Amino acid sequence: MKHSVKILAIGLLFLSSCNYLDVVPQGTATLDDIFSSSDNTRKFLNTLYTYIPNYATYRYMPDFCAGGDVITSANGQTRYFPYKSILYGDENANQTYYGLWDPRADSGIGATNYDLYKAIRYAWMMLDRVDDVPNLAPEDHDSYVGEAYFLIALYHWILMQNYGPVVLVDKEISFNASTEEMLKPRSSWDECADFVCDLFDRAAASLPAVRPNVDLGRATSVAAKAYKARVLMYSASPLVNGNAAYAAFRNRDGKQLISQTYDREKWKRAMDATEEAIKLAESNGYALYTDPASASLSDAVRGRNNYYNLFIADWRNGSENGCGGEYLFAFGDQTGIQHIQRTGALRQHQNGETSFSYTTTGFRTSLSPTLACVDKFLTRSGLPLWADPDTKSEFASNHLMSRATGENGERTARLHIGRDPRFYATVGYNRGNFIYNGVTDYLIKSYAGEYQGYTGNVSHEYNVATGYFLQKYISISTSYTYSSQTINYARFPWPLVRLAELYLDYAEADFEYDNSLSATGKAYIDKVHARAGLPSFDVAWSRVSGGFNGLDLASKRRALHEENLCETCCEGRWYHNLRRWNVIQEYMSSTPDALNVEGTTEDTYYTLVPQKENGVRRFEYPKNVWLAIPLAQLEINNLLVQNPGY
Repeated sequence: MKHSVKILAIGLLFLSSCNYLDVVPQGTATLDDIFSSSDNTRKFLNTLYTYIPNYATYRYMPDFCAGGDVITSANGQTRYFPYKSILYGDENANQTYYGLWDPRADSGIGATNYDLYKAIRYAWMMLDRVDDVPNLAPEDHDSYVGEAYFLIALYHWILMQNYGPVVLVDKEISFNASTEEMLKPRSSWDECADFVCDLFDRAAASLPAVRPNVDLGRATSVAAKAYKARVLMYSASPLVNGNAAYAAFRNRDGKQLISQTYDREKWKRAMDATEEAIKLAESNGYALYTDPASASLSDAVRGRNNYYNLFIADWRNGSENGCGGEYLFAFGDQTGIQHIQRTGALRQHQNGETSFSYTTTGFRTSLSPTLACVDKFLTRSGLPLWADPDTKSEFASNHLMSRATGENGERTARLHIGRDPRFYATVGYNRGNFIYNGVTDYLIKSYAGEYQGYTGNVSHEYNVATGYFLQKYISISTSYTYSSQTINYARFPWPLVRLAELYLDYAEADFEYDNSLSATGKAYIDKVHARAGLPSFDVAWSRVSGGFNGLDLASKRRALHEENLCETCCEGRWYHNLRRWNVIQEYMSSTPDALNVEGTTEDTYYTLVPQKENGVRRFEYPKNVWLAIPLAQLEINNLLVQNPGY
């Protein structure tokens, strides 16, 4: 029998050529057609990559705006801003806003339908047939096998991050399979993690460590090992390592889905896997990105430029081991990346106007880093605000809201002065400078009624909710031409895994294993500090009485978490890290504080008030840690159990 497979390309992936991704065209192709030539097989493989979700901006996945580090404007219904379903309790089995487990997400225009189980099924199909493809070069055969294993593992992992324990698909399921073969219960988290890690290992064994520029975006052995490390970091973390909140989370036969016994050896396994990935990456030329033009500049300027340029460089003109040598796996679909620039860049003067007027043309400023995000950046001394002797007292008493003069001569909050260089590469703030539209020093004026400030009209969607602006991902070439009403977007990839993450994850696992930080763990943190223009870990903590070792256990953990949070802010990593650390409820259960965007003076603007939102926070723990399994799937498969709380 000739089975047909309908495939629709849903996005662009590679930053490799003018044609980008050559996929199987729309329509019906038989399996015999697909695997009849090496060219068709390559197109089929490319199509498998298009199921990778678009993580850039708020529309397609919850990661970017449901993690507490960046938020959209107050206005906007959940159907347009699906991440709000998690904050405001709208996510449920009858109406899920994310079609990952089931492609029939019922949420209007906000729905995202990636149907990852279909992608897994297609990848197994490829593995079962790749040996029979005529005239397939041996190196292509090995790569295709590795890529299929990689994508099967990756799609299982994406499901796990969003739903918890999942149903494992360990082979191609025939179209003629029996009901017993097709319908299975969920496996435990640990079983899922072992399965996925084994697949990543199999993938790594067949994949090259480095891709040429023409193949950027395709899986590598380094990416496979990096994802394996991420899986094991998650598995060692308190969310799924002995969490009593999931004691009743069981299959219908009573099988426990989340282990109720804490196992510290999981941290050792995570540490070893992370080190393996680091060594493989470094031995193949991967390294933290540094801006060559900034090498001789001051630490503050060099650190800012290093971090800022990492994210806005167009790597199509030279791979340097893929995306600058730091991106271990990246996503090239420009749709979300352009949307971030349009809604992140500053509202600007229109056609020479001298007074303020609200407009929906040009940049629609509405993406905003949160006050929590601002707080997590270190000081220029390399310490958390709550630990640095120069800031801890005022931070505890008034959140550093006293005013001082910044380096550009403008008065602003003390909170914005003397910070980690990564802060200035990421966050725009009132009376600070912003890079875009051909200038490096555009002065932000965001008191209510000013050009970047609150308009005073609650119906205006394009207002920032927190008083802060997103500099990260906004390039100097991101510009608007009034005469033609066109936006010029910078082109760059979206990071999915970075080398810096591995360094900080190793330090975390190292610490959690025996409640101490080894010289190796510190050395990896120091690599991240050096790139950011900060002093080494030991030098930084020498300014604190008793040093790092003098802190209590909770403070040590907090410090290491904040090393991670400030390095990975506004990348969608907060969403998963805060969950795996089992602290997400502290960030999402109540409306957070923000600057008073309605303030027209220093005193009123720099007063903390509840963040502007159009809904009431109804984040429930542990319910909203994971998405609801769609009701349709529960009705099809009576062996499935729903996630807790739904």
